[in-house]
Amino acid sequence: MVVRNEEAYIENLLNSILNQDFPHEQYEIIVVDGESTDRTPEIIEEYLNRYPGRIRYLSNPRRTLATGWNIGIQHSRGQYVIRVDGHSQIPDNFLSSTYQVAQRVPEASCVGGIVETVGTGFWGRVNAYVYSHPFGVGNSKFRTAKKDWEGYVDTVPYAAYKREVFNEVGYFDEKLKRNEDLEMHARVRKNGGSFFLSTKIRSTYYVRNTLSAFLKKSFGDGKWTMVASKRGAGVLRWRHLIPFAVVMSSLVLGVVSFLSPVVLNVFLGLIGAYLTLLIGSSWGIVKEKGLRYFIPCMLSFFLLHFSRGTGSAASFLSKHYWRNDRVYEERYGKKITNVAR
Repeated sequence: MVVRNEEAYIENLLNSILNQDFPHEQYEIIVVDGESTDRTPEIIEEYLNRYPGRIRYLSNPRRTLATGWNIGIQHSRGQYVIRVDGHSQIPDNFLSSTYQVAQRVPEASCVGGIVETVGTGFWGRVNAYVYSHPFGVGNSKFRTAKKDWEGYVDTVPYAAYKREVFNEVGYFDEKLKRNEDLEMHARVRKNGGSFFLSTKIRSTYYVRNTLSAFLKKSFGDGKWTMVASKRGAGVLRWRHLIPFAVVMSSLVLGVVSFLSPVVLNVFLGLIGAYLTLLIGSSWGIVKEKGLRYFIPCMLSFFLLHFSRGTGSAASFLSKHYWRNDRVYEERYGKKITNVAR
């Protein structure tokens, strides 16, 4: 677990990890804390005292996810390494289900399952619906698959990585503050590795419950996806590019439409098509939760697309995007030897 300021979620998550139906002597628990300023360290200390020998507690002074991952991985001893998000919850059969799938598809580099997105409060419920709908997240199978399904995909969340994967392609790029898993997974695929998803493996993700936090995350996802794509080939998928393409084409068409009636008609037609998709995609929440969610859901979809697309565009003005890749190639091309501890 790589965490920072997760006092609202970490207690339930630790309980679920400690009480897996998998033999306790066959898995270890490592918590890497990024210098939390809330009650997270205090809660972890309570569990260290309550369950002596079950949990190892490490510090992540750089605070970023990538560094935390690398610290945890390098201190781990297992055949497989799984990172569970501090903003998540897992059932008591999570490890056993993951292990069973991994044994059935030994050729897969990583196996993982689907994520049920949950929110609390009004905007949390709206944002959870948006994050579970193809209009919001594209073809992310791990977010949209509902029925029994298994197959190879381009990425999986909370994956069980074979230990040898890190020897073959290196660890997570510590230059990335977000979306480091996309870049690392691209290296795995480039090296001939594969990702297998099964709906038999399930977990829960708690979405941001305010519009401001929702926007901040979406903007950051858009920016750091583009930055990650600069670090190596194969990171981007079409679902990552659509918000960027929509924002940029809207800007260009909006300006040119003042000069050309033809372009204005095209622009209005595209707006109409988007509104149609927006209305159709948002109507589902009315059936689930009621009419008062309809307009907020439309707004949330729009803000998700707009903030992610704007974040992607803003990445080209960021020093992170134009950073010299020579350091990356030397450090991450094969195997990292210097990782912050």
